[in-house]
Amino acid sequence: MSSRFLYWLLIFNLLLLASCLPEEKSETEKFEKELNTFNESMESIGQTMDLVDAMQAEVDRIERSRELGELTDEEADAQLNEVKETFGRVIARRSNINPATTLPDWALALGLSEPVGLMLDKDFSQLTSINNPEEGFNSVLLVYNGDYEKAMAEATRIARQADIPLSKDYKQAVELAKTYSTTPIMGVAYMNFDPFVSDADFNISITVDETGMLTISAVDVAQMRKQFEREERETP
Repeated sequence: MSSRFLYWLLIFNLLLLASCLPEEKSETEKFEKELNTFNESMESIGQTMDLVDAMQAEVDRIERSRELGELTDEEADAQLNEVKETFGRVIARRSNINPATTLPDWALALGLSEPVGLMLDKDFSQLTSINNPEEGFNSVLLVYNGDYEKAMAEATRIARQADIPLSKDYKQAVELAKTYSTTPIMGVAYMNFDPFVSDADFNISITVDETGMLTISAVDVAQMRKQFEREERETP
């Protein structure tokens, strides 16, 4: 949640209280009450950022142990998944302002559909809307958990239906694994864009990780760029 949104929320609450609270309550008392609420919200943001830092520190520690040979790849991956499940879930709950439970109409119009036989993870699933001035663009992230083989099959079905190809990075990783006879790549990644290189009108990704977590993501790129430019202009 942005500080600008919290500021707006503070002003909104002040106006609401001005029309609802008894007149004998002083303006100073009302202001102090709302200021305390605002400070508590800002403290929550600070706590979330502390969690992000702590999560990154754990990830770095595990990767260092992997590089030093103190952990096997399997052990490191297991620990990284545990970090994602613990720290990541707490962070997601704190920062998920607009939980998503289904694909919005604009995403359905892109040919996307929802998986069958998997369970939606409400902590991680969220969306933004062009109709919300504080967000300014359409995006959706849906996360599902379930059987690995089922998730792989559903990802393939959804990607084919929406005409989303395998990502370049994923195909390269698969080829490298075959060339060097390493452990087969687990999971899959379908993307209609090349991260950090080129975008589509709508960036769409459909991925499955080694645990069977299926993720569907779609972002209106043009709207997102306009929102970022707007925020940059408004930043002092």
